[in-house]
Amino acid sequence: MAWNKERMPQRPCLAPIIAIEDESPAWCAGLEPGMALTHVNGVPLRDMIEWQWQSDGLEVEITTAEGDVAVLEREPGEDWGITFGDCIFDGITTCRNACSFCFMAMLPKDMRPALTLRDDDYRLSFMQGNFVTLTNVTEEDIERIVSQHLSPLHMSLHAVTPEVRRQLMGRNAGRGLEVAERLLDAGIELHTQLVVCPGINDGLELIRTLGWVEAHPGVLSVGIVPLGYTRFQDRFSSSFSDDPDAAAELIDMVREFQEDSRNDTRVTKYHVSDEFYLAAGYKFPPAEFYDGFPQYEDGIGMMRVFLDEWAEREPALKAAGEAHEGAPLTLLTGEGFAKVLGPLLRRSLPGGQVQLIAVHNEFFGGNVDVAGLLTAQDMVKALLDARRCGAAVLATAHAAGLKDALRRESLAAVLREGVFDRMVLLGPPPGRVRAIYDCVSGEEIEC
Repeated sequence: MAWNKERMPQRPCLAPIIAIEDESPAWCAGLEPGMALTHVNGVPLRDMIEWQWQSDGLEVEITTAEGDVAVLEREPGEDWGITFGDCIFDGITTCRNACSFCFMAMLPKDMRPALTLRDDDYRLSFMQGNFVTLTNVTEEDIERIVSQHLSPLHMSLHAVTPEVRRQLMGRNAGRGLEVAERLLDAGIELHTQLVVCPGINDGLELIRTLGWVEAHPGVLSVGIVPLGYTRFQDRFSSSFSDDPDAAAELIDMVREFQEDSRNDTRVTKYHVSDEFYLAAGYKFPPAEFYDGFPQYEDGIGMMRVFLDEWAEREPALKAAGEAHEGAPLTLLTGEGFAKVLGPLLRRSLPGGQVQLIAVHNEFFGGNVDVAGLLTAQDMVKALLDARRCGAAVLATAHAAGLKDALRRESLAAVLREGVFDRMVLLGPPPGRVRAIYDCVSGEEIEC
């Protein structure tokens, strides 16, 4: 099946240039930061996929937004020297579904656009690993995906029974499964995600869905994550985080598929998210069980990576703790991660060198307990409530803009109270254990 560029949807394309490498082919052609391209080899420049596809050779024709046309030439192995400002140049395709469990639909209306943009663009799925439903993929899109072999893609699968899919996702749900099967038949591989909602797509429906996966070898992995909900909705009031027995039952159910897959292919394939293990009180599987962590960004295996890093650095942490002088450090994190971190701190730093505060997420409410969704106001409230004086506060939250928000709006108030004298954002694992060690040992890190 050949991709017919003449049938492409003609949306305006504008690829902004933010940097040009000196002495590069683009520099020699007179391109400068601030300019933009609209076409490459006469084809509308929709995205970075098109740029890489068309510019793979030693010569490429480019068209600027002003209508100027130039031919760039390069030596084998030489880069064109252009840095674009984004990876999508004709606008991100957004979601047209009505998923009952959509977390973005459960956010307040005044959140930052980056938090509420409901992208459902197969190109971001290929380039960045975003999960998409495939319900808005056109016939031309299918032709392009197959012709350019945009594989693997990341698909939000959720269920396979038509009635259940419609209940979960709305009236367009059938299209997504149809597209997935056509792409798999054409050799496109998929990483899939299941958001499991109690009483809807768990139990027998989950078994049916995993059976569908089992029948399609082109599905490389399945990430099984629990429903998350906020206080800004009235559809859900509980999930697996509130029901340890249900979480344990799901883990045990999936284990049969994991064992069959490992016996047949030596690959686990079916991965249960960290939240289920926390809710059930189960130990996290060993690192080799995660197949190289293909679902890491979906919260699957993060705790195993952290635990292994902690074990590796534990002797150094203990030594740093014994040598630590002065005020203790105060570490803030979400209630979910605190369940893992608390016992480790008590074991490795029994002298109280690091005091842990598990911050309750009052802003989002619901069952939200992850560090990445903590807000400045909840963190500052937790500090003031605790009234713990320390040399520094270490925050494991890493949401965009949190550092600026803490400094701009709230840090002065906390400093006036004398709670601490500096703040360190640790960021996500891996690397978080090293940051804790650096703080305990007195190393200078970014504050």
